[in-house]
Amino acid sequence: MECANRAYKVTVRHDDKQIHVNLIDRAMDFTLADGAYFYMARRAGETGSIVSSVVADAVVALNGDAITIRGQLAGLELEHRVRLPADRPILEERITLRNSTETTIALTDFGCGLPRQITNDFGQVLPELESDRFVAIPFRHRPADPPDWDNDFDMAHLLTFAGREPHLDKVMGPWPEKHGYLPSTKRFSEGWAWSHGEHTLGIFKFNQEAMEFSVLVIDTDARGALLRFGGIGMMDEEPSCLRKIEPGETIKLGVTRLETVAGDFQAANYAFRAFLDENGCRFPDNYNPPVHWNELYDNTEYTLGAPGQPGEPRMTRPLTYTRAMMLAEAAKARMYHCEALYLDPGWDTDFATFLWGEEWLGDRREFIQEVWERYGLRVSLHCPLATWMSLNGRGVPSWPPESYRMDKEGNVVYRQSTDGGRVASVCLGSRQYLDEAERRLLAHCADGVIFLMFDGNWYNFGCWNPAHGHPVPYTMEDHVRANFDLARRIHAKYPDVLIEMHDMVNGGSIMRYTPVYYKYGLPGSYDENWGFELMWQPMEDLRGGRARSLYYYNLGCNVPIYLHVDLRGDNGHGLVFWWYASTCRHLGIGGTHENPQIVEMHKQAMQRYRRLERFYKRGEFYGMSEEMHVHALPDENALVVNLFNLAAESRIIGGAIEVEEVGLARDIWYETPYGGSFDRAGALTISRRLEPWSAQVVEVRRLETPGA
Repeated sequence: MECANRAYKVTVRHDDKQIHVNLIDRAMDFTLADGAYFYMARRAGETGSIVSSVVADAVVALNGDAITIRGQLAGLELEHRVRLPADRPILEERITLRNSTETTIALTDFGCGLPRQITNDFGQVLPELESDRFVAIPFRHRPADPPDWDNDFDMAHLLTFAGREPHLDKVMGPWPEKHGYLPSTKRFSEGWAWSHGEHTLGIFKFNQEAMEFSVLVIDTDARGALLRFGGIGMMDEEPSCLRKIEPGETIKLGVTRLETVAGDFQAANYAFRAFLDENGCRFPDNYNPPVHWNELYDNTEYTLGAPGQPGEPRMTRPLTYTRAMMLAEAAKARMYHCEALYLDPGWDTDFATFLWGEEWLGDRREFIQEVWERYGLRVSLHCPLATWMSLNGRGVPSWPPESYRMDKEGNVVYRQSTDGGRVASVCLGSRQYLDEAERRLLAHCADGVIFLMFDGNWYNFGCWNPAHGHPVPYTMEDHVRANFDLARRIHAKYPDVLIEMHDMVNGGSIMRYTPVYYKYGLPGSYDENWGFELMWQPMEDLRGGRARSLYYYNLGCNVPIYLHVDLRGDNGHGLVFWWYASTCRHLGIGGTHENPQIVEMHKQAMQRYRRLERFYKRGEFYGMSEEMHVHALPDENALVVNLFNLAAESRIIGGAIEVEEVGLARDIWYETPYGGSFDRAGALTISRRLEPWSAQVVEVRRLETPGA
């Protein structure tokens, strides 16, 4: 059976035991896959697990632009559809499972994938693959990676080293620092870029109903080592929908898209970003988040109150979070040309109660009105959710006892609080908590709050309370949906209130667990992702390489990042300010530098940022390198270039920009202050000598009157 479009040709044949697939990439003139397609399902049974690797009663059919494989696997009806649309140079795979039996089927592992032999029978990489590389999309460098580590591998690396699989500590949790990576036979990412010659194959995964990732696996057979890609692989027992498939239930897994582009991994990142855009995972055209001033860095409340930290917490808010102090912070925000005052922990009666601290801030509506009338600022709120509150303990008594978690035996779950006592754990997924959280948050929005940060929302590792209205047991996916539900409830009445959502599994952690797009773009969902906790020591995050993750995120994803950074560690070149302005579509700042000259520099930098903010908030992001970022507005035929010297010696930073590739017209002239060249072939060259650890901003505009 054969199917083809202008990009690929796939041939499928079936013998008594296996489904054989041959996949040719026409642009590369290269065989991407050839051999028996890999199917494996590990089913839990009373006496142990049973592994199925053969699709029984298989039938292969050609239906228009798709080949469909149907059969039985591990007692489930399997439908595997491979589609090659005639009007697009892509290939898409979709796998559907149906339990038509009268028995619940539980899978502890499930894997499918295309095979490609990569070595000979004694382990040497095949000559045509020796220069091939695989780069993770969008995180060539993850925020939790060591400084010298990149997710950028050649074939020899794939063969020599194990993969990594994220794991959360299910014994010591919930706490966002209880996470890490364990060795694995698999490598997971939202997408992979497989570079071969002058082209790159993008291997992308997308699913809004269950957590899935694009998977690379090394298998072996008598011929040597095989690379398995596409299809599906389970990560840390996700997607959880496979762990319990009820009689009559159908599971539709996500789409795997193959797309070949000219160029390297960067071009594949742009293709993945366009794929997410196509699925609604892109900032709206009118996206205009307010620049925040965060009072936390200049305020002693957080360090004295120490929410969620060991030791005895003190109620310092009446002394360290007064109305006068917050109005003084509002005055700073205005001096720094910010648009909103962001209130971090301290504004509510106790940690995570969501109840306005009227005792020290006065009436809520009057406070919000005064901040607007005196300083021209809106008000935004930090909102730690149930899981972090349960760890801290102080806010728990303000919530309904019916919202408390239960264990498998039906007992209320208690934890040791930060003051050494015992406190009940509140279930974020309980309707009792969600109903009351909705009521309290809507009251803030009604009085004028314009932004809510959902923090401390990590998975609580289960709840068995049948009165909560959530499934029992309460899975990781159920928890994600509860987070989404709270955002949806707020947006149902206040669609213009911005909601930032921390990772719905790992909360305020440097490690991202859920796919970067997960649940974004669905009706009523959240508006922004969190910037991986790179707020506390942003200069050290730059020097240590962690902040590189923000650059790569922007190459492959248009879901906006929000981050507020501490400017007290910045240098005289404004490196911290401009790096995070360039990589976070929603920018927040705070912290008054001890050097008055740097303070003045920050104010001037913010003034310039505000003049150019449309490029940073809504422009198309392109990376010439980690040290050269382009923010383009095609409608204006204009762009802003951020140059960075991330080294300890003076260097020339720059490069050539093909204007058509960033959406600008080629047949007009451009001007750049302080030099730059443009040739009529369409290349704009910008280079500057930068001091160590410094930044520079270059504006490129259409020249209306050439020669004037």
